[in-house]
This record gives sequence, C-alpha cells and structure tokens, in this order.
Amino acid sequence: MLRLQTFLPFLSLLAIAIATHYECLPYPVASLCRIEFISYHPGDQVSFPTGYQQYQIKSSPSAKMISSKVKTFDSELYEAMHRPSSIEMTNTEMQTLILPAELSMGDFSNNHITLVNLSNPENYQITYLDLSSNSLTNIDFISRLVNLEVLLLESNTMDHIPSSALRPLTKLKYLYLEYNYFTSFPWNALPSSMIHLDCYFGSITTAEFSRISVPSLGYLNLQYNSLSTINVTDLLQAAPKLKEAHLYNSHIDSLEMSRIFAELKAHNVSFDEKYDMCNTDDNYERKFGICVHRRPEESTVSIGKAVLLSSLVIVTAVLFLYIVLVVFRHMNR
Repeated sequence: MLRLQTFLPFLSLLAIAIATHYECLPYPVASLCRIEFISYHPGDQVSFPTGYQQYQIKSSPSAKMISSKVKTFDSELYEAMHRPSSIEMTNTEMQTLILPAELSMGDFSNNHITLVNLSNPENYQITYLDLSSNSLTNIDFISRLVNLEVLLLESNTMDHIPSSALRPLTKLKYLYLEYNYFTSFPWNALPSSMIHLDCYFGSITTAEFSRISVPSLGYLNLQYNSLSTINVTDLLQAAPKLKEAHLYNSHIDSLEMSRIFAELKAHNVSFDEKYDMCNTDDNYERKFGICVHRRPEESTVSIGKAVLLSSLVIVTAVLFLYIVLVVFRHMNR
C-alpha cells in the first residue's frame, strides 16, 4: 500500500502528460476559441486553453473526411473547457447532452441528440438554445429552461408539443418548430412574450386563436401544414402587432384562401409565396393569385402530354439513326 501511495503523484503526472490538449485556431474575436476537430468519450483526459468564454467547435469545409466525435457532452468536458458561457458544437454525432446550468448560449444543431439531461438542481441560465436537426421526440425538459428567449427545434421527430413544456417559458420570444410531425399545438400555452413563431411544413390540423393573447407577435408561419381553415379575425385580435403571416395550406379551399389573404392585406399584414410550389411542381397552378393544387384530370393531361413528347423524341432519334445507317451502307458499296 505504501508503494502505491508513493507512485500516485507520478501516475497523476503521467495522466496529465497523456491527456489530449486542444488549441484554438487564430480568430479575430479575442474571447472566442475556435476548434475544428475534437474527439471525446466520457472518461477521456482532455484539456483546453484558458481565458475563453465562447467555444466554437465546427468542422472545416475543407476537412470533409475528418469529423469530430463527441457522442456525450457531460459535466467533465464542460469543466475541461473552463465553464464557458457560450458553446457551439455541431456535427459531432452527439447523442446525449447533459446541459450545464450556467451555460447562457448553446448551439448543438446537426447532431443525433435523443436525450437532453437536466439533472442539475440549480436554475438554468440558458437564453439561446439551438437543437435543430437532431432526433428529439420528447421536449418535456424545456419546461425547466425558464430563461429561454430563443429556442430552435426544427427538423426533429417530435409528434407532440405538451402545453406543460411551453407554459413556464414566460420569456420565450422566438420559437422555431419547422419540419416536425406534431398534429396539434397548444395554442393556449403560448407565452405572451412571443414575437416570432415558425411552424412551416408540419402536420398541424387546427389553429385556435380565440382564447389566446400574444400582443407582441409580429411573425407567424403556418405554411404547408394540414390546416383546413384559419380564422384570421381571431388571429388579428390575438396578435394586434402582427406584421407578417404565411398561412397558405393546400387543404384550404382556394376561394377561402383568397379571403384570408384579402383580410391580411386589409390589415397591412404582409405575406408572400417565396416557397411557391407553382415555381417547382407541375401539379400546382396559380388561380386568383394563389398557388393551388391542380385537379386530377389536369395533372393527368399534363402527364399525357409529357409521355407523348417523350415518345416523339424517341421515335425521332430512332429514325435519325436509321437514316445514318442507310447512308453509311450506301457509301460503302
């Protein structure tokens, strides 16, 4: 036992010596440490430079074959980074995020996160959290992040947004939920602080604005969901400062859609169709200034024309080859 105690200091020094040390790349912002590659597994010995409050860990576009691997972001890694207030750690194949309580800004987008662990009993300070392009199915954890002002959750696999998760977020201003699978949304749980709500390209079936109040809401995007009706009068009463609203849904009748747009225009609420399917899909056409889905027979006609044109091109090509062959044989006689 005495011999082991004698060697312990030397073993500690050896562990420090073999620890992986990461250096910051040159960057114009003095407080930001940018690192292009990191590999970490729980238990690894790693170290980072001191004196930085922001860490940005992103792969270089030129280093496509080398990607960082941090499947678990834990408290030990955060301590090794000297507890920065801001962390951007994208494309690291992260699956588990143990969120530090003192972190103010976190960008963990473009990973494989399925679990966000909030085991710390302290109050969480984070105001900006980007978890877009991950594999989240459950977001109950956000109810503890009461200081959030910006939350990005687009391109996950969520099929449910619980009201209990949103209601405590009384400071939330910007919420991004595009490209998810939930069919219902807890409209009555929207914080009154909300300024920007984006649910573009989802599966929402109902929009209920009659019993909510979002006096600061200036931007709303419900485009390309599964809505069959939208009460714009209720919306404008709930959001009197609304300046921009994208509400086009193919399930809404074209005449009803034109009435919706007319009411928005009458209240100086802007809208556009910059994601207009008429520009990219032959199954859509413009009627009354609105992009709508073609009737089945119209689509069938278009397909028929396309098949006929393709057939004509093939026949012409075959005929051309035949003529060339005949001329070639004639010349070789």
